[in-house]
Amino acid sequence: MEPRAIPHITVVASYFYPKIGGLENYAYLLAKELHGSGAYTVSIITSNYDGNGYKKEVIDGMTVHRLPIWLKVSNTPINGFWYWQIKKIFAAEQPDIVHVHAPLPFMSDVAAWAAKDRPVVLTYHSGSMLKGTWPVDIIIGLYENIFLSMLFRRANAIVAISQDFAKRRFPQFMDKIYFIPTGVDLQRFKKTPLPQGTEVITFVGRIEHSSGWKGIEYLLQAMVLVIEHRPRAKLELVGGGDAVEYYRKRAEVLGIGSSVILSGPQRGQNLVEAYQRSSVVVLPSTSDSEAFSVTLIEAMAAGRPIIGTNIGGTPQVIIDGKNGLLVPPKDPEKLAHAIERVLGDKKLAIQLADFGAEWAQGFAWEIQTKKYAALLTMVLEKKLSTLI
Repeated sequence: MEPRAIPHITVVASYFYPKIGGLENYAYLLAKELHGSGAYTVSIITSNYDGNGYKKEVIDGMTVHRLPIWLKVSNTPINGFWYWQIKKIFAAEQPDIVHVHAPLPFMSDVAAWAAKDRPVVLTYHSGSMLKGTWPVDIIIGLYENIFLSMLFRRANAIVAISQDFAKRRFPQFMDKIYFIPTGVDLQRFKKTPLPQGTEVITFVGRIEHSSGWKGIEYLLQAMVLVIEHRPRAKLELVGGGDAVEYYRKRAEVLGIGSSVILSGPQRGQNLVEAYQRSSVVVLPSTSDSEAFSVTLIEAMAAGRPIIGTNIGGTPQVIIDGKNGLLVPPKDPEKLAHAIERVLGDKKLAIQLADFGAEWAQGFAWEIQTKKYAALLTMVLEKKLSTLI
């Protein structure tokens, strides 16, 4: 298939803007940048997560096809007719490249299969999805060992957000695996001074039962210890989902209800302001499912010290003692100590914030888009060699 003068890319993601999440933001912002560059036309295939039936709309000049959902297994949308629906869209739009986002199973797998001889680029946003719970891990293990391996084999090029996972789990595909980290909108997220007179610990992310690996439970337990020594400290949980009320009740049970603010999902300027009122941003993940976090990049760009767990892709973001602090996962005591260390040492907090804000400049979406453009060009020309 000969590429057109302006190549057409069809992006496939189980969820897409305006749904909030790291993968969703990445897919949307990258697609928007590529389409806006004028070098590509971009369309989207995703699920109709907030309604019934098929829906077609235009977002930022991109045609978005929202397909109906039969059911959800955990957070994974499924429909047995998607293969034929996606195949029909491909036949109508004739994309030059199909760009699928994973790890949520099914839609991306089906799209890669329906793409036939079209080149497929896979962006894999996670490490292992294993949760450490039975029997869920049996199903996840089967998917990763069989279907995810098939998806990696099918892809012409793979962008692995978690380098460590890709090297450990799929060394046989390293000749076509590239690393392009998440980007940040530096026009929106700009460095501002740390707040004075308040101590706000901020978490930004999904607050869902299926995302328990985000570690909010351990953050709440850590806050119990922090408040014993710093009673003015507040925890703000920024995000939405079906577990909001659960964690509100957990805070009450732990005796810190008055110190925990659940501010709901925030977009645009409201999200910027959430970072601005923060003293430190914490990502207490407990699983390799955490990849290269956009939250931590945004927080650094906003001039905030960050704390994360030594798991998944977080060590790729945090240089311990330079732009933030790393702690072991599932360890409320050490997490509390790290939080108190940042809150109690203003000189350290400023040093971490300054280093992080400078480092974040290298993650501008314009830079990441150029890397993707180079990769897409190589895929189209079938010259998968070195990524510029």
